[in-house]
Amino acid sequence: MKMMTRCSLFLLPALLLGLASCTTTPAPQDQESPCPLVGKLEFLESYPEETDLNLPEFSEACLTWPTVFGNAQKSIDVASFYFSRIGDGKDAQAPAGVVDRLVMSTGALATAAGAGVQVQVLGDSKFQKTYPEALAWLGNIEGIESRVIDVGEQWGGVMHAKYFVVDEKTLYVGSQNWDWRAMTQIRELGALVTHPQLAQDLKRIFELDWMLAGGGDNPQHAATEEYTSFSELPSVMLQTSNSEMVQAVLAASPAAGNPEGIPWDLPLLVEMIDSARETVHLQLLSYNVSDREGNYFADLDNALRRAAARKVKVSILLSNWAKVHYKLHWIQSLAAVRNIEVKFSNIPEHSKGFIPFGRVEHPKYLTVDGQRAWVGTSNWSRDYFYASRNISLFFHGEGAAQPLNRFFARGWNSPYAEIVDPSGQYQPPKRN
Repeated sequence: MKMMTRCSLFLLPALLLGLASCTTTPAPQDQESPCPLVGKLEFLESYPEETDLNLPEFSEACLTWPTVFGNAQKSIDVASFYFSRIGDGKDAQAPAGVVDRLVMSTGALATAAGAGVQVQVLGDSKFQKTYPEALAWLGNIEGIESRVIDVGEQWGGVMHAKYFVVDEKTLYVGSQNWDWRAMTQIRELGALVTHPQLAQDLKRIFELDWMLAGGGDNPQHAATEEYTSFSELPSVMLQTSNSEMVQAVLAASPAAGNPEGIPWDLPLLVEMIDSARETVHLQLLSYNVSDREGNYFADLDNALRRAAARKVKVSILLSNWAKVHYKLHWIQSLAAVRNIEVKFSNIPEHSKGFIPFGRVEHPKYLTVDGQRAWVGTSNWSRDYFYASRNISLFFHGEGAAQPLNRFFARGWNSPYAEIVDPSGQYQPPKRN
């Protein structure tokens, strides 16, 4: 059955999540309150029009983002790999009748800037050469400042993260680039969090990258201590819309580019998989153990194989963009392992015509045993963790893991999912 995305039908108001109240007996004067601040957690999705991949319990990013920006009082900081509107270059064309729903968010930024909110927008210098129009357009709006960062010059990769921080209270980390396709033509996932500590930690990452983008010197102040376990880190408490409590930690890559106190996410991902006893559910755009330069990266691959050897049921859903030859043999090698099943997702073309670099599943998340979860901006190959800027949120609690498991099941059991044959022949889809 063909379905239209809710964004295509109407624009619903979405309330900006506030901080949960905490009622306790007041602590004696000069003593720390026994009740820590409790924040809020909500997962947001995007999904391709004319598919049934939406999960009704998740709000849509294209509806919620503008409301969050509309509630800003002081500042909005946005970082994205790239920015693209319909018509920005040959790779951003849309068939007649397909609508750009990102304009609600870019319009909300312009409105906020006009009301005196400080708006800063950061992109990647390499991708800016492909889509220069949208970021330049935003930077020309009165009250909005835009910059690009050359992460290759700093750490060797790209500014691949996708996130925003509002008023140092609210943050969003997810797979959506600021691309019109990411609103209604690509399946995406992200976490909207209201908690000052996490927001201020992410703000510190933004400020470092913003300073580097402005020509400042790299302070080389990355923390030397490497955290290898969630339990070693100070976490915050968040409440879901179902009033379930979860713990949360912010982490990032690369380790060399993290402000002091921000943990590197790669060791935490390995530890998370190593803790699995029953199930691992993983969804990514792509997966690779050896990059195009031949650098070997087995940290996560070995962890998945160790889990399978413990008789953990490992399920991995990848986009069909991962069918390229230099990734395929690694994926098929995983699919041949007992207790590991891998599927490709093949989203059909839009009824109105071909959309370049659209119609694909793009989320990056992991759940373990229905108790632990990761939502991030990295695909799984070496450069995402060692050379490129990426952001991760780690959660402990069913309130985070179970909704993500339902999101996973929607794609895993969809008619678009294809079981990977370890000896099968595959061709990557047309992308542009």
